[in-house]
Amino acid sequence: MGKIIKVNFENPERKRIGEAVRVLRRGGLVIFPTDTVYGLGASICFPKTLRKIYRIKKRSGKKPLVFLIGFKKDIGKFTNKLSNEVKKLVRDFWPGPLTLVFPSKKYKTIALRMPDHRIALGLIRGAGPLAVTSANLSGKKENVTLKAVENQLLKEADLCIDGGKVPRGTVSTVLDVTNHPFQVIRAGCIKEKELRKRIR
Repeated sequence: MGKIIKVNFENPERKRIGEAVRVLRRGGLVIFPTDTVYGLGASICFPKTLRKIYRIKKRSGKKPLVFLIGFKKDIGKFTNKLSNEVKKLVRDFWPGPLTLVFPSKKYKTIALRMPDHRIALGLIRGAGPLAVTSANLSGKKENVTLKAVENQLLKEADLCIDGGKVPRGTVSTVLDVTNHPFQVIRAGCIKEKELRKRIR
């Protein structure tokens, strides 16, 4: 089983975040809390580790991972098409539980999110963008505590962060902004009518 460390979600201990960042920079797999649910993630720089995520989660290869970023400006590393409506969404809902699907420089599309959680942001800002999925077996319920994460995932992770119960406990809303009108492709924390209200 991967090492488990406890981290204060309100004021994350720098030393412990640094330990997790080093694991990620070496290509390790980390389970950690976000503002929505517990995530299973790795640095985007290690394709082998990303393939491992699919294998241990039993996730379909057709379902891309979400990239978590640490700063709004990091969007520019992945896409260069930001309409005024998208800029409003980023301004109003990031950091937060909104995943946006953009046209991508490298892939056809890419899903990006900036989480509103100090532990998650500490990891991302230390290790760079992370490819992440919820820390649960495919088809099973998302987990809001580390204790609830399946043992087979805990065993495969190189490090697990116990940051207590996550604040929201519901997955992020996923909004495809590649074409007009924008389309909600997964319901989550933010209701569609709230999104529509901000981009009129």
